[in-house]
Amino acid sequence: MAALLLLGAIVVLALFLALRPLRVDSPATSSARALLRLDTALGATVEPVDRATAGMLGVQSSERSLVVTSVASNGPAATAGLRVGDVIEEIGGRPAGDFRETAGLASAEPLSIRRGGKETILNVQLAEGSGG
Repeated sequence: MAALLLLGAIVVLALFLALRPLRVDSPATSSARALLRLDTALGATVEPVDRATAGMLGVQSSERSLVVTSVASNGPAATAGLRVGDVIEEIGGRPAGDFRETAGLASAEPLSIRRGGKETILNVQLAEGSGG
């Protein structure tokens, strides 16, 4: 009897999971969606530099800069030499924090970064299909 109840519960659960509508969540704001597109294009995860992060990295707090929080091992960012902790100040001559501008990026863009207090320029070949 207990085995029959257990089997019935499993069947009901399987039906529930199979028949419920599939819901795909996306980032809520346009800047979050644009930042996700930039992450994909770079092959790295970046986040805006807030006051706390700026203090840890020893840079000025700027909403127009992005900090690299992870780098995909075989992505464009890794190939160009981008590292976790780098602060991206400009992408293609424009402030990096202007996420909405990433839709117009070319397939290759220079990144102005700050690493260890020094400014460096890296040329990044963006992921296929990510540019404007």
